[in-house]
Amino acid sequence: MGKRTVQVALLAATMVAAGWFGATKLGADQAMAETTGAVQAASIQNAVTVGAEGSIKVEPDVAYLSFGVDARGKTAQEAQQASAAKFAAVEKALYETYKIDKKDVQTTNFGVQPEYNYTEKEGQVLKGYLATHSVRVAYRDLAGIGKLLDAVSAAGANRVDGVQFGTEKQDQYELEALKKAMTNAGAKASVLATSASRTLGPVINIVQGSAANVPIVTATFDQVKAAASSAAGFSSSVQSGQIEISASVTVQYQLK
Repeated sequence: MGKRTVQVALLAATMVAAGWFGATKLGADQAMAETTGAVQAASIQNAVTVGAEGSIKVEPDVAYLSFGVDARGKTAQEAQQASAAKFAAVEKALYETYKIDKKDVQTTNFGVQPEYNYTEKEGQVLKGYLATHSVRVAYRDLAGIGKLLDAVSAAGANRVDGVQFGTEKQDQYELEALKKAMTNAGAKASVLATSASRTLGPVINIVQGSAANVPIVTATFDQVKAAASSAAGFSSSVQSGQIEISASVTVQYQLK
């Protein structure tokens, strides 16, 4: 009986001790959390956050030509066949005459739709069908764009939607823009720190914004149509302008 009493007493003592140690650990964890929160709050109070952008302007190295073939017929089949015949001649100019790689030619629109006339007497009356085949061509000989458009127009392309310029070195230029953004962020933060009679410390946090590529659209339908008879005149227009690539960052610095 005495031995059992001792075992119960020891078990009770163990439970009490465990509860004490658990409470002690909980208290320590709470104290640590409060301390961490206080340190973080102090860190925020002793920091400056700035947003900055960096941009570079570069010469385009590729042009995207958008054009197509529109053909009409009394039936959908007739319109589609007429479109196919015209576009076959356009493809010949692209692939055989100008040796353009097929991977640089992308169909952007293909379809046949009815066209109607409307009169007060008869209402909506079907007049025929319109077949459309549009493509987007990546072309890197910027000086020869005018001649290429002349060639596809002569082959049967009767609609030019425009010319857009871009770069195939987007990643490289984006990194350069990011470097400028970080430099600008440091300059801003330094001015703010000096104005507050503080010293700029190390970077605490960086958030990268999205990069933007502003392409150049130099030619619209009317401009291309007006220049179609003069390859030299058109070429001079496609050479102008630059592409602006920008990047943004938000940077937090420690203040000393």
